[in-house]
Amino acid sequence: MAALNVLLCLSVFVSGWLTFSCGQRVLDEDLDNAYRGILKIRTQLGNTTLAALAQFILPKISDPTQILEAVAIPGTEDALATIKPSIEDEFKALLREYGVSYDVYTDDYREMIEKHLRENLRLVEDDKAGEFNFARYHPYDEILQYLKDTAEKYPNLATVVNVAHTFEGRRIVAVKIGVAKNTPKRAVWMDAGVHAREWIAPATALYFIQQIFMGLTRYLYFLFPQLVTRYGHDQTVTDLLEKLDWYILPVMNVDGYIYSWSHPARRLWRKSTAFYNSMCEDRNSDTTSSCTCTGDDLDRNCTCPDTTTVQNCTCLGVDLNRNWDAEWGGPGASPDPCSDIYHGRSPMSEPEVKGVSEFILQRRGAIQAYLSLHSYGQLWMYPYGYNATKTPTDIKEHVKLSEIATAAIRRVNGKQYRHGRATDVLFEAAGCSDDWAYDKAGIVHSYTIELRDTWEYGFLLPPDQILPTAQEVFPAFIQVGLYVWDGPNYEYVPYPTSGAGTTGRLLDSAVYIWLLAMSLMMRIFALVAPY
Repeated sequence: MAALNVLLCLSVFVSGWLTFSCGQRVLDEDLDNAYRGILKIRTQLGNTTLAALAQFILPKISDPTQILEAVAIPGTEDALATIKPSIEDEFKALLREYGVSYDVYTDDYREMIEKHLRENLRLVEDDKAGEFNFARYHPYDEILQYLKDTAEKYPNLATVVNVAHTFEGRRIVAVKIGVAKNTPKRAVWMDAGVHAREWIAPATALYFIQQIFMGLTRYLYFLFPQLVTRYGHDQTVTDLLEKLDWYILPVMNVDGYIYSWSHPARRLWRKSTAFYNSMCEDRNSDTTSSCTCTGDDLDRNCTCPDTTTVQNCTCLGVDLNRNWDAEWGGPGASPDPCSDIYHGRSPMSEPEVKGVSEFILQRRGAIQAYLSLHSYGQLWMYPYGYNATKTPTDIKEHVKLSEIATAAIRRVNGKQYRHGRATDVLFEAAGCSDDWAYDKAGIVHSYTIELRDTWEYGFLLPPDQILPTAQEVFPAFIQVGLYVWDGPNYEYVPYPTSGAGTTGRLLDSAVYIWLLAMSLMMRIFALVAPY
């Protein structure tokens, strides 16, 4: 029976994730051993599908439940398996038996997590007083402080706005960037941190904010503090802030994000941290279930008529990107609260989703682009995700803007981002935010962007890739703004990555060069004056 259950999972989630501990809370007594010795193995399937391989291998594995994750890597003929050390030898032997080549990415997942966290902690030493270090990951309190500091520093351009509250009562905030006008303005929405473990997404959103305000060069700051913003000196950004408002929400899943920082064993937590009294009923997807629950919310056992044993229902969290009212409960979502893709009790049931959706709907018609940052896979996706046969009516616009955005990304570091409908480039998933934004909020340009990388590090992207990742997508976001303003007749004009100081326009280049020359002359004068 266990083999059948795993086979069904692998067949359903051929392109999805089956995550360690099945979305359940890691108990305190298990924290030190969590992920210890777990292996990640990349297999070269060739013409064999993951589901077909599972049919051969699973019946011969002594304990199929020791296969914690199996995913077909989009755009390749490879698959990635995460297994416990108890089946390492027999799993490798079966791969060799069926002629499947493989590489071991890591032989100790816990060590990989701890190395990732050590690298980030070491970078704290590089922090400078009064500066936010964009080259490392930050806990939520530091992110909040950065948003507050930014709004205080640039009161005419930035405002911190309350968007919603989390299940645990924390504030979800965004920063609104733009020049105040007496007439209505169009807007671009960007959210990140929907899934707790995807730390690169909030880091990228924060970098975008920083580049709007500090985009010329840090070396000019001490000499010309009033001139360091792109606004007023970069014609493209000036136009975009004059004509558009930008709502940037760096962390939507605040509870889950904080939880993912609380212990190395929780680093890969995906969902929110919501829990409900009716967990047993939810587990059976039947609100009239006669399951009996005992214990409190964080230590509950459930006895149901259709089971022979008591089931532990210590499962936290809802996948906030399966809870939206967009074919809720459809493919790629689960009614099981212990699943990493648990869709919640009903559409929009989670306060995070409900609050963000209401905020967006209050600005319906103004918000004309919706960007949701995730990781990983290097993908630029548009609707639909819940139906493989459904195509947006304005597919040509989606294709055009996606081609422009991915070309802008490729121009920076040469990274390839595949684009297309979510069902084509990734997998079917119902209840996702971009489909809701397109269907229910009427936002034509609704996109989910999967950032770096392509499966080597996954959610544990090293800190030294934060800046390259954020730099390569920055001009793509600028292109979205330009497209929103100019419309479908917009033609792609390359915009460089951050910090370069030029935008390809003569005015911007001349201003930058003049400022740089003046700063160097004043620096030289300051050095030689004492003599």
